[in-house]
Amino acid sequence: GALRMAEPDHVMRPRVYAELHTSARGGLDPNAVAATAANYEMDGEALIAKAYDVPMSVRLLCTAIEGQDGGDALRDAAAELCGKFVDVLPPGFRTYRNPPRSYHSTVFHTGHPSELRPKTKAQVEEELLVCKRLVGATSAMRVEVHRVVLASSGVLLVLLNEQGNGVSPVDGLRLRCRRAFPTAPRKQATFVMHVSLCRVATAPAVDHDQWRAVLNHVDDLSSKIQGMQATLRTIWHVQEPRVAICGDVRGGCVVTPLACRTTN
Repeated sequence: GALRMAEPDHVMRPRVYAELHTSARGGLDPNAVAATAANYEMDGEALIAKAYDVPMSVRLLCTAIEGQDGGDALRDAAAELCGKFVDVLPPGFRTYRNPPRSYHSTVFHTGHPSELRPKTKAQVEEELLVCKRLVGATSAMRVEVHRVVLASSGVLLVLLNEQGNGVSPVDGLRLRCRRAFPTAPRKQATFVMHVSLCRVATAPAVDHDQWRAVLNHVDDLSSKIQGMQATLRTIWHVQEPRVAICGDVRGGCVVTPLACRTTN
């Protein structure tokens, strides 16, 4: 019953991924798309992410999708896939694309949009030292692409597994972060290791067949990068000044790369 211990993250991961894969079959959630749209201002045709009310109150650790052991190749393949996805959306759809150099998989928020945790410069420096230690004790992530999905929220996601579907170093790092930052936000990423490529911000009504064609196209694109592998050795600490632009240095993020443990 209710007292049963929660399943470990790597056991839950495939179940959560299966739910994400089927979540958009009935269409996108209009409330989620409206909430996404509210995060942007229009600048001509371009969507500009709004700034958070409190500066430097949103900070997170995330795995960088980069590096010479397959990370750069995965990033480039995902960027190409995202472009093809946007190209086949029916007329009137509008998306916000994350710049490929910002591609990341969230590990842990020390300050979250729904639970802002403003810190002084000195406090952020202190936080960085703790994060450097935590990441330095974490093995590199050997990831494999499970699949690409369009979630009902309108976000196009690359879902990652640890190669062999076992425990990921991220699972343990999240637990150690929770202990190291007891006052961190309650709301945290669990189970999933996903990379957001773009977000639908406007979704006009389309008929069932049109929508099925979109999802079929996502599955086709997914099959092109399914099984791609990479060893990811860098985790970023990011100070995010605007909504959901994590890793985007041009957009104003402060990104500090932290190295994983070099020996296993």
